[in-house]
Order: sequence, then C-alpha cells, then structure tokens
Amino acid sequence: MGKGVKRGVSQLLSQINVRRAVQTASFFLFLYLFLSTVHPLRSPIPVDLFLRMSPLVAISAMLGAKDYIARTAIWALIVLIISFFLGRAFCGWVCPMGAILDILDKPFGRWRGRKFLLDRRFRALKFYILAMVLASSLFGTQLAYLFDPISMVTRVFTWSFLAPVQFVLKWIYNSSFVEDHMGFVQVILGKAVMWAFPEGQLFYRMNVLAFLIFLTIVGANALAPRFWCRNLCPLGALLGLISRFPLIRIAVNDRCRDCKRCVLSCKTAAIDYNTIRPSSTECVVCLACVDVCPYDAISLKAFPKRIVPEGHEGREPGPAYSPSRRRILEFTGIGIAWALLTRTGAGAKRSVRGGKVVSEFLIRPPGSRAEEEFLARCIRCGECMRVCPTGGLQPALSEAGMEGFWTPVLIPRIGECVPGCNACGDVCPTQAIERFAPDEKYWLYMGTASIDRSRCIAWAYGKRCVVCEEVCTYKAAYTKVEGGRLVPFVDEGVCVGCGLCERYCPVQPVAAIRVFSWDDKRGWTREQRKEWYEERAKERDRRLGLRG
Repeated sequence: MGKGVKRGVSQLLSQINVRRAVQTASFFLFLYLFLSTVHPLRSPIPVDLFLRMSPLVAISAMLGAKDYIARTAIWALIVLIISFFLGRAFCGWVCPMGAILDILDKPFGRWRGRKFLLDRRFRALKFYILAMVLASSLFGTQLAYLFDPISMVTRVFTWSFLAPVQFVLKWIYNSSFVEDHMGFVQVILGKAVMWAFPEGQLFYRMNVLAFLIFLTIVGANALAPRFWCRNLCPLGALLGLISRFPLIRIAVNDRCRDCKRCVLSCKTAAIDYNTIRPSSTECVVCLACVDVCPYDAISLKAFPKRIVPEGHEGREPGPAYSPSRRRILEFTGIGIAWALLTRTGAGAKRSVRGGKVVSEFLIRPPGSRAEEEFLARCIRCGECMRVCPTGGLQPALSEAGMEGFWTPVLIPRIGECVPGCNACGDVCPTQAIERFAPDEKYWLYMGTASIDRSRCIAWAYGKRCVVCEEVCTYKAAYTKVEGGRLVPFVDEGVCVGCGLCERYCPVQPVAAIRVFSWDDKRGWTREQRKEWYEERAKERDRRLGLRG
C-alpha cells in the first residue's frame, strides 16, 4: 500500500470517524439525559447538561436577570473556550440539533439545487437574530427560547414526541398478542415505561405548534444542508464570532487542484468557491471536505500558515455576506420594541396584580422566583414539564400574556403538584425555579384554593362529599357542620395551591374547588414565607385540636 493511500486511510480513521463517533455519542447522551429526566432523578450526570452548555442560554438569562448564574455560566464558558481553540466544533460535534439535521440530510438531498447550495444571501440573518435576542434579554424579556437549538430540541421532544411514544409503548405492552406470545417483550417494555415515563398518560398543550416549528427547520434541509445552522441559528452566530481566528482550523495546502469537491461537500458553505479559502466563522468542523478531497490537500491543523494553492494567485473571493451594521441596529431595535411591548402585559387575561394584567390561573411551580425575574430567566426549555410526575406543568398560553408565552404553569385538572417532589427546581438550568427541599413546599405558596358553592356537591345539593379534605396533604381543606350539613372549607392561610383538591374533585368537567393565583408571595424571602406559614399553622392545629 502506497504512502499516500496509507496517509489517507490514517487521516480518515483519525478525523472523520472520530467526529462521527463523538457526534453519535453526544446525541445518545442527550437522549439518555432526556429520558432520565423523571422524578425521582437517578442520573449521576446533570440531566440539563446540554442546556447548561449553551452560551446563548447563559448570556441571555444573565442579561435578563442582571445576575450571574453559576449553574450554566461555567459550562457555557467551557464551550466558549473550546470554540476559541477549535472554532464551531460544538455545532458539528455536540449540538443535538446538528446531529438531527445530519441524520435527516440524505432524504432531502434529491430536491436540493447546487446553485442554492452555494447561495449566501441569507447567511447574515443569524447575526441579526442574535442581536435581537440579546437586546430583548437586556430589557428583561426572553426571546432565546424561540431560537436556541438545544432549548428547541428539548422542548419539542417533551411536548410533541414524549406523549405519543408513551401511548404507543403502553398500547403494545397491554396488547393481548404481546402478552400471549412475547412475554419477554412485555417485560422489557414494562421496565422501559416505568423508567422513562410517569404512571399517567402525558399530554401537553401547544404540542402541534412546537412540532410544526421543528418540522419547518428540518424541512429547510431540502434547500441546503444544515440550512438552520448556516442561516438562522443565533447560537451558531455567537460561536462564530468567538471563533473567527481559532488556533486549530481547516487549512488548504498547495496540493489543491481546484476540483471544487470540498466546496460542494461543505454543509455550511464555509469554503469560498473562487479562492478555496475556508471561513472559520461558518465552518462547523464536520470534516466533510477532508473526506472528499482526492489530493490530501485539506486537513485540520494548529496555527496553519496561509497558503495560496497553485493556480489561485490573484483570484478575487466570491460575493461577501458581511453583516450590515444598519441591519444589526434594526434588529436590535426590534428586540427592544418587543421587550417593551410584552412588558406591558399585552395579551394576558383578566385580573390586575401589581399593575400588570395577568390571569387568575397563573400558577407557577413551587420555588419560582418573583414573576418579573422568573420571566427574565425562563428559556421555555420544558425541563420542568418533562420531570413533573403528573404532567400538571404545562406551557402557558395567555395566562401571562405574550411575555410569558410557553412558560410553565400548573394546570391542576391535568395533574397536581405532588407533595415531596422538588425535581422542577433541580432541573431548571437558569434557576428561574430555585432549588428547594421537599419540606419547604409547606410554605412555597403557588396559589390558593377556593370553593364554588354553587357547584359543590355538599354545598349546592346537600350530599356528603369529603374528597377535598381527604386528599389535602397540607390539611388546608376541612369540613364542618353548617346549617345541618357537613360542608367543606379552605384554610387560606395554609393552602399552598398544590391542586390536589381540584385534581380529584368529582364535579365534572370544571371542578367545584379550584386553585387561583391569589396572594402571590414569590416576592417574599423564604424566611418570610416560612414565618407566615408557621403562624397560620398554629391556628390550623388549634382548629384540629392538635395544640392546646
């Protein structure tokens, strides 16, 4: 075997296959962590690891909160340092969105035109989107959730894929054919369902919309490979700015014979057609150019010298796509305008609280920060909804207006907040939901239950019903005789709004006891809320005869 062939084989094994192996391993790690996001958490690796690694998530959340968030900043800094040395290797080697687009690339290749493949007219869009996202975050309104690829993949997997997969697995598990003829399959499926899914069937609002957005991004592969990465992804733009002059990058040597194979194989059109000069801002280090070059003219090198291949002297580069300062200012203005508009509470429902229009059903998870800071931090990744054991945490529609769209709200009729569960605080990458101990749930108020006496079986019809009292873990619901009838009451001082009573109320379709977001205490400190609870708990215990 000749030296050239040996060198080519060695290069192929050491670079191309390594990248593919790392990308595959990263994607399976992402899937493992996603499926491990169940209560109780069992993974030794943080289940929100990939979200922590996104510099876009870290910067936008810290800009919005005007605070340092160590949980995500440390991992994001590591990615930025790697980008300084290796360019946008995160996009080509680690990012789950990039892996999905690579996996689904071939089915779309047949419709792709070569002319559009080399088109750069949309290339600067991602920089404009980045400016818009950061400007909006600076004014306390998140837009990163719409564009951060890791948040997007986590969200769509949770809302759009999790429930159908759970339904199909349970249907197969319960089928008589599997039970009669494939017992081992039933055992495996049973363990898989118990490991990765809660007991009840999941359901998420907005699942169709999330899926359509994801489908559009994937479908854009028909126009160009990694259309999202090369034209629209603000995370890619951020990493590209950091990696304009990486220490290790793709280099072309004087063996180049201008065959253009590298140009046509480049997934992000990072190699200029005329000069065969790679752009580190656009290159995701996929090494496809190394794979196709028949002359061994392209390689990944440290501190490469600028070499002009033979026959390329004096050639002018192709059409530039440098971002326009005017456009950046325009998109920055759009981000600021969006932030100012949404901060007014536009699009929200009904009652007024603290000068803002909000819904009385805006029930946040326990441990959530004060509303303004919560909205500035929350990236709508869906991790808290994924880990909720009852599926009660759902994406907000109009409960918090446009500013709070897709943020988590508790819908007790779908699922209650389980006593003793603190997983939502453990998985929130930006700490919009702070970590808390399970016993703190006694004073982490989410809302207050209220009885509609016109619908209550005991109040309206005089029939005996003590369901709300039986299920209330916090002893906030109780019954007493009034007017010769045993009727329920709610002790608002100790009710935390967990939704157990609403979830199990037998009145259909709307429960006779409902949780409302009254008496929001998220602006209080933990100590203040604990003192409030302890004072009210004394009164409750005296009522129950537990204290003298």
